[in-house]
This record gives sequence, structure tokens and C-alpha cells, in this order.
Amino acid sequence: MSSNPGDIPSSEEETTFDTYEIDYKIFKDGEFTKKSNSKPFENKFKLIPGLTQEELKKKDESTEFIKYFCILSTKNFDYIGVLTNHLKRDKYGYSKMENGDEFLGEYKNEIREGFGIYKFNPSSDISEIYIGEYKNNKKEGKGMYLKISKIIKDDSTNDFILINYNSGIGTFEEDELKTGRIFTLKDGVGLLYQGKLNQLGEPEDDDALIFEEGNKIFKGKISNGNMIEGRNIFVNEKYEKTKAYYFNKKENDEYDFDYNKKEEVDDECIKKIKEGAIKLYEKEIQNIFNIINNIFNKFKIYETAINIDFDNDIKNKIMSEIDKIYKH
Repeated sequence: MSSNPGDIPSSEEETTFDTYEIDYKIFKDGEFTKKSNSKPFENKFKLIPGLTQEELKKKDESTEFIKYFCILSTKNFDYIGVLTNHLKRDKYGYSKMENGDEFLGEYKNEIREGFGIYKFNPSSDISEIYIGEYKNNKKEGKGMYLKISKIIKDDSTNDFILINYNSGIGTFEEDELKTGRIFTLKDGVGLLYQGKLNQLGEPEDDDALIFEEGNKIFKGKISNGNMIEGRNIFVNEKYEKTKAYYFNKKENDEYDFDYNKKEEVDDECIKKIKEGAIKLYEKEIQNIFNIINNIFNKFKIYETAINIDFDNDIKNKIMSEIDKIYKH
């Protein structure tokens, strides 16, 4: 679940800015203060290519805390967001990279740090999105990963509806999902995995649980994402077991089945079914996706981006939706 985003220049590479347009500056307390007159977006001033740090300092009485909300273009990326007076992306903003990847989120002195949303592979038939916490440019902390292979548009609402996707929800370390849950939707049928993950982010657990839409439950051993041995249980609408069978995988990838063993359905499994875990995950992931699309469209436009409350409109709103899944 890792990719190599390209918006951060290497330490040996100079970032060349083509154009700046600046309207507002931000002080230490985070409050926006107009730099020009009372009418927004009048008297924009452009900073010419190659402007030095010392030349910019002369334009302001303070150099320590001042930050600007701006639009700029470089050979590596285009950017709308907050810029320090040292010409570094900071606080938050939207970047579109040379390869088409997009990032909307928090920066600290040019480094992705804090909350962020990264869209990978924009020209591919398969879309990949990470939503969550970053540390030193890497996915680190609570987050969600989406790999979408089929999507349609609802013409009545203009919303995009996810049809086929895989998602990983949990804790990330060093760009990889380490602990959490995996939810898959294929042609409208949901499947939820609950258990441990291996170093590749695949299901690996001796006591895993899989819930499938239609009230089918698997409980048993999974290795590298494959069911090795365990039991399949089918439950009716009254949460009564209708049938169950044990199986184990043989060396030639065939299975032995035993339909005679009887065992009651676990309370944990029944609880998940009663709570409607499958539908809850599907609903929340779809909701997060719609929020992301909406906020990206707004932030790509300078005049609307400057009026967005980043914490409340983006960060807190999306993370609260992820929490609903994370804690379920």
C-alpha cells in the first residue's frame, strides 16, 4: 500500500517558482488579515521568478511568523495554500504534482506532516487514495487507504458511487497498514476482515474473522490473505445458525470439508451482524469519498479555497468519519 509521491524536491534540488499571487497573510494566531485593501483579491502582487529570501523580507516588518495564503507554480508542482516568508509550503494547502498526483493537507516547512489526503495514479483505471495522518512525508498513524477499480456517477445527485474497491482502515507505520481492518466491496457485495496483518498488509491471523454480506461468517486461520482452515457459518435474519461446516486446505490447494461438527455462533459474530457492520462500513466509506471529492473541487479554485476553514471543513470532519469505522 505504498507509492512514491513526487511533490517534495530532493535536498539537492532547487525549487524554481514561476509565479506567485498573494492576497492574505497569516500571523502567529492563525487569523487571516488582508494585506491589500478591503476588497478581496484586489491589488494582488506577483513575486517575480528568482526572488530571494532577503528581497521578500524587506516587504514585511516581521519575518518570524508571517505566512501567506497564495497560489504558485513551480516545475515540480502547482500549489494553492499557505506559504512561509521563507518560500516553503506550511500549515496546509493543495498541491498538484508534475505526474498528476494530488495532495490536500498539512505541511510543516515543505514536509507532509499531520492530516492529509493523497490521490495516486490519476490517469489509471484504478484510483488510489490515502486519507489520514502523516509524519515526515510518510503515512503514519490513523488512516484509511482506498483502491477503487469501478465507479459510476449518479446523474440525479452528481455524486460518484463506488462499486468495486478495497480499503484498509487502521494504523499505518512507515507507509504500510500494520493493524486494522480490511473492507472490500465487489459488485455491491461487502466483505469485512477483522484480524492481524502481515508485513505486506495482507490478512495473517490464526483466529481471524470475515463477515460477508448475506450473513456468512468465516472464523479461523488465514495466511497471506488465503483461508487455511476454519469454519463457515451461515446465519438467518433471526441470528440463528442455519448451517456450518469445517474445512482445511490441503497441499494441492484443495479442501477437506466436515459438515458434521456442530458449534454455536460466537457472541462477537452475532453482535457484528446485528450492528450491520457491513452496511455501516460501506456507508461511511462512500460518505468519506463524497466529502473528499467535494472539498478537492473547492480547494482547486483559489477564490473558494481561501475561505475554507481547513480544520472544521476538512480535517476534523473527515477524521470524525474515519473514527466511526475505526472504533466500530
